[in-house]
Amino acid sequence: MNRYLFGILIMLSSLSVSCSNSQNDMKDAVVAFRQKQIILPEELVKVESRNISTVKPEKSDLQMIIYYDSLECSSCKVSHLKEMQYLYELSDKLPMLEVYTIFSPRQQEYDQTMVDLMMLNYPYPIYVDKVGSFQRNNHDLPKDKRFHSFLLDKTGHPVFVGNPTASDKLWDLFLKVLDNLQENDGVYIDVLK
Repeated sequence: MNRYLFGILIMLSSLSVSCSNSQNDMKDAVVAFRQKQIILPEELVKVESRNISTVKPEKSDLQMIIYYDSLECSSCKVSHLKEMQYLYELSDKLPMLEVYTIFSPRQQEYDQTMVDLMMLNYPYPIYVDKVGSFQRNNHDLPKDKRFHSFLLDKTGHPVFVGNPTASDKLWDLFLKVLDNLQENDGVYIDVLK
């Protein structure tokens, strides 16, 4: 197993709230998740600096996905978007990296989510999945929220699992994975194979 995956497993297991999840269960879940190909919706609502448009997500070599499903409090998550600033600033410096923060609120919360995003006036694009396409396209996405933030390589497979802004250790690990991807034209190479 490569050292990056092992590092991710250790980080994820240390974040575990439930004592019933063993380290082996988490390792198996990460390995299984890395085999999945993630598909972005055909159409998303994009909110950027109080401008709203409907867009088809562009394919980039590397895609960092931060996904908030309908079970999460969208208003709460919107209020914490400023914590993602470093991630967006990094994507400004790396043309091959695109960040997709995707909200998929319940239908009855959609209008409030849009109001919250407009009031925030965030300078980077935030996406809203109005009809739940992300979950339908990726029906086997784990329910565990720790698997709702991940970096995709150019083949659409997760190569980093977790929110890199959650801790300094995750951020450092994320940068190492990005270095690997940049050196290998967007494809993750397991250096210990």
